[in-house]
Amino acid sequence: MKQTKNIIDRLHDTPRHQVHIGQNLILGIYILCYFLISLSFLTEFPFVHSDEAWLSGLTRNMMEKGDLGVTETFYDLKPRYPHAIKTIFHLLQMPMLALFQYHVFAFRLLSLTFGCITLVLFYLLLKSIFNGSDSTRLWGYPIVGTILLSVDIQFIYASHFARQEILLVCCIVASILALFKKHYLMAGLMTGLSIGLHPNSFLIGMMCGAMLLPIGSKQMKQRKAWKPLLGYAGITSVFAALFLSISLAFDRQFFKHYFEYGNSEFDIGAPVTSKLMELPYFFKKIWYGVSGTYYVPDIRFELILFALSAAAILILVLSGKLNKGKEAALIGKGIIGMLAGMVIIGRYNQTSIVFLFPLFFILVLLAVDNLTVGLNKARSYAKHAIVILFIMIAAATSGINIAPWLNYSYEDYVNEVSKAVKPQNTVLANLNSEYFFENGKLLDYRNLSYLKEKGMSVEDYIRKNKIEYILLSDEMDLIYSQRPVWNMIYGNLRYMDELHQFLDENGILVHRFQNNTYGIRIVQYMNSDRDFTVQIFKVKDLS
Repeated sequence: MKQTKNIIDRLHDTPRHQVHIGQNLILGIYILCYFLISLSFLTEFPFVHSDEAWLSGLTRNMMEKGDLGVTETFYDLKPRYPHAIKTIFHLLQMPMLALFQYHVFAFRLLSLTFGCITLVLFYLLLKSIFNGSDSTRLWGYPIVGTILLSVDIQFIYASHFARQEILLVCCIVASILALFKKHYLMAGLMTGLSIGLHPNSFLIGMMCGAMLLPIGSKQMKQRKAWKPLLGYAGITSVFAALFLSISLAFDRQFFKHYFEYGNSEFDIGAPVTSKLMELPYFFKKIWYGVSGTYYVPDIRFELILFALSAAAILILVLSGKLNKGKEAALIGKGIIGMLAGMVIIGRYNQTSIVFLFPLFFILVLLAVDNLTVGLNKARSYAKHAIVILFIMIAAATSGINIAPWLNYSYEDYVNEVSKAVKPQNTVLANLNSEYFFENGKLLDYRNLSYLKEKGMSVEDYIRKNKIEYILLSDEMDLIYSQRPVWNMIYGNLRYMDELHQFLDENGILVHRFQNNTYGIRIVQYMNSDRDFTVQIFKVKDLS
C-alpha cells in the first residue's frame, strides 16, 4: 500500500518537475542570448562617463603599485584620501583588467556579468514568492517577471555601466531572496560584503532592516520577533567594523576626511528635513530626464506602472482582499526602508533609482496577480498576457532609448586623440580620455580649481608636472560663461583666462576635431544643435 502511494506521488510530481526543468532551460537560453546581444553594444550604450575611468583608473594604479591604499594618479591637487569602502569592487575589476587590458570593455563586461547573475537570482526570488500558484506553468511569473526586469532600460543601463550600481542591485536581490528563505545571516553576509562595493550599501541595510522590523504592539513585545533583525544586524556590523578598521589603517583621519568630502561634494550634513524635501524633486528630475553629466533614460512608463501597482496594492490592503499579503508587506517595507535610506544619506544620484526597480517590479507582479483573481479559468492567460504587454512596452522603450547612442563611438574619440598624442605623453585633459593613456600620464582639470589655495599659477602647475600636451574642449568656455551653474563638474573655473593666456604664449595647436558626445560632459548639450571642438596643444619649452 505504501509503495503504491509513493508511485502515485511520483506521478503527480513528474509534471511539476518537468516544468521546473523547462523553466530553467528557457532561462538559461534566454540569459545566454541576452548576454551575447548586450555584448554587441556594450561600449556604445551608454556613453563612456568619466566616473568609469575614475574607478578603473584607481584599480589600475592599485595593481601597478601593489597597494589597495593608494589614491588616483590623475588627482594631485584635488584632496583624495584612501578608504576601504570600494575595495571589493576594485578587486573584482582587477582580473578583468588582467584578462582584457585597460579598456572600458573589460570593466563593463564585469557589470554585464553581474547583471546576468542578478537575473538568475531574481528568477529564484520570483519562484520563492509565487511558489504553488504559478510553479506548474512553463511561462509563469518567474520567467516573464525576469524577462520584464531584463528589458527595462534602467536595468540595461546599469548592467552596461562600469560603476557599482548593478553589483549593488545583485546584492539587493540576493538579500531579499535570503530574507524570503528566512536565511537572515546570509542576508547580513550579502549586506556586509556590499560595504566593500559602495557607501550605498547603507541603502541595502535600511531595506533589510525595514523588512525585518517587527510591526504591531503584539509582535514588538515578543523577543523571538526581534531575533532575525538582531542576527542580521550582528553579521552586518562585523563587516562594517572590518571595513572601517581597514579604512583607518589606510588613513588615521578617515572619519574626518570622509565626512568633509561628503559635505563638500554632496552636502550630506544638511538637516534630514531638507533632504526629505528634496525627495519629490529627485523623482521630478527623473521624470523629466534632468541631469548634469549622467545619462538619464526615459522611464516614465516604469514610474507610472510602479505608482499604479503601489496604489492597487494599497487599495487591496484597505479592502481586505489582498492575496499574498505577507509577501506584499515585506516588499512594501523594503521600499519604505530604501527610500528612508536615500533621505538619510541625502545624495540623490540619478543612477541610484535602479535600486528600487527589483522591489517595484515584484510589486507589479503582485498587483497583476491580485487584480486577475476573479477571472477564473481565463485568469492564467490574462495575467500572463498583461505581463507580456508590459514586456513589449518596456522593450520598445528601451530600444528607443538605446538606438540614438549606437551612432557615437568612444573609439572614434580616442582615435582622434591618438593622431596628436601618444599614450606615454603627460597630458592635462578631461578624465573621459584616461583609457588611452598610461597610468599616471593624465592629470584632470579638476585639479586646477585648487591652484589659488595652493599658491600656484597655471604655468607653475604645467611646468611642475612637465605637462607636454593640453586637451581643451570648448565646453570649458561654455561652463565658464555660465558659472557657477556647472561648477560641480570641474570646480571653479576661475583659471580659464589664465589658461588661455598660457596657451596663446606657450602652446602650439597640433590637432583639432569635433566631437559632440565626448567633447562635452553636460548631457543636455550632447549631440545637440551646438558643436563642440576639442583642441590639442603642445606645450613649448618644458624646461
